[in-house]
Amino acid sequence: MRFLGHPVHVMLVHFPVALWPAHWCFHVFARWLPPGLAGPGAFWLLAGGTGVGWLAAVAGLADLIPLSRTGGRPLSRALMHAAINGSVLLAFTVLVGLEWPHYPAIAHGTRTLVAEGAVLALLGAGNHFGGAVIWERMPGDVPAPTKG
Repeated sequence: MRFLGHPVHVMLVHFPVALWPAHWCFHVFARWLPPGLAGPGAFWLLAGGTGVGWLAAVAGLADLIPLSRTGGRPLSRALMHAAINGSVLLAFTVLVGLEWPHYPAIAHGTRTLVAEGAVLALLGAGNHFGGAVIWERMPGDVPAPTKG
């Protein structure tokens, strides 16, 4: 899926990749932030990242359909990326649902922060596979740069 010649999925994924870690940081550093800032600020970072994450998932699915006709290594990497990052998206969607009833007084304990940190690490692994697809030759795209 493209908009004015640019890949929509690639444009959108940067928002959750930035907003979800910022959400985590707001909770980690909440005691040093002004009172009343961490809970609401973190929630809207989480909600924004998750909302755009769903848009990115739809755009990614639109890119996956034509790629599925070619098969091979790019398809297997794209499927791995979709499975991992789809799981991450579901985890953050559940977190939005868990935080919503407590808004604006949202605080996380150590276990929640560790679990969310693990999900963020999983996001990094999923993004590795997504990046690998981008840097391989895809139908209709510019060939990947050669190593020289």
